[in-house]
Parts: sequence; structure tokens; C-alpha cells
Amino acid sequence: MIREFTVFCNLNLISLSARQLFDHFMNCFKMEDFICPTCGARHSCRSHASYKRYLISYESGKTVCYQVSILRVLCTSCGHTHAIIPEIIIPYGSYSILFILTVLRDYYTRSGSIQEICDKYEISISTLYLWIHLFRRHKQLWLGVLQDHIMSSLDFIRCLINFSMRKLSSGLKIFFLSHDFSFLQGTLKTAHSASP
Repeated sequence: MIREFTVFCNLNLISLSARQLFDHFMNCFKMEDFICPTCGARHSCRSHASYKRYLISYESGKTVCYQVSILRVLCTSCGHTHAIIPEIIIPYGSYSILFILTVLRDYYTRSGSIQEICDKYEISISTLYLWIHLFRRHKQLWLGVLQDHIMSSLDFIRCLINFSMRKLSSGLKIFFLSHDFSFLQGTLKTAHSASP
């Protein structure tokens, strides 16, 4: 899996759906810019296959589910295949990063009971608690132990949501490169592209 962090840099997230963000990334994707994360070969990846997955978002006051096609590339040098995953998608999950941050914002602003929040976003209580746990752990990794104690979870979410798109994209990329997994991703590892 190759993680790419370019979608948020150029777009206004407020006006675009998760599907539009995904489509924008795929339309701007340039195979020749990528370096195989396994062997480091340049200009060796070519389109190989694709697979379908769900992308869940919260738009216009309701939960929406899109089916997107994830491109797989093959490195002709080493024979490894890699899925191209833009930053809107959290690896091995269906929910967009913006969906999860929106749910967590409601949780930390106490906009309703746990059950009301879960009903609003059509998620289970165990899913919400998993996200809260991951968020707290990853917030501490992102900020460092001292800064984590100073900044409340709600203030951190507000910072992430209110970052300029370039700053959010940069922060997500730095987090991934530092920890070898994506912000709000579970325990599975993914590779990253060495492209600029």
C-alpha cells in the first residue's frame, strides 16, 4: 500500500464530498512520479489491477457510503504490488478521516449522549470508543507527551479541522513517516511512497 498526501493541499474540503476528494486525487495521480517503496526503483510502477472498497462520509446532515475503486500498481523491478491510497482514506477502514474527526468533535463538545451520537452517525458504541482510544493515543504521538497534556482533545480536533489544507496534509504525512502508520489507523502497517 502506498500512502499519498496531496489531496488536501489543493482543495477546499468544505465544498467537496469525500467522493469528490477521492476522484480529484485519482485524476491527479501520476504513475511516473512514484518510487516503489519495496525496492526503491524509479519509474518502474505500472497499473496492475483495482479493487472496490467503501468510503463512508457524513455530508449534508447524513451518513453516505460511496464505493470507490482503489488502484493497484505493479513494480516491474521487484514484482511487488501496491494499492494507492489517498489521505482521505484510513488504511484498512471504510470511514473517511473527516467522518471520524466530525464524530469525535461531537463527542468532545458533548453535543449529545453516546447513544445519540452513535445513532446520528450510524455507528456502534464500540466503534466510537475505539476511535476515542485511537485518537487519544495518536494525539499524544502527534503532539508529544507535554503538549498533549496542555492541549485538550477538543482543541486538537478544532486545530485539525481548521488547519489550512496544506498544513493538515503536511501533518498527516509527517505523522505517517514518523510512526509507519496513518493517523487514526489501527495496528496494521503500510508502506509509503518515496516520491516528493
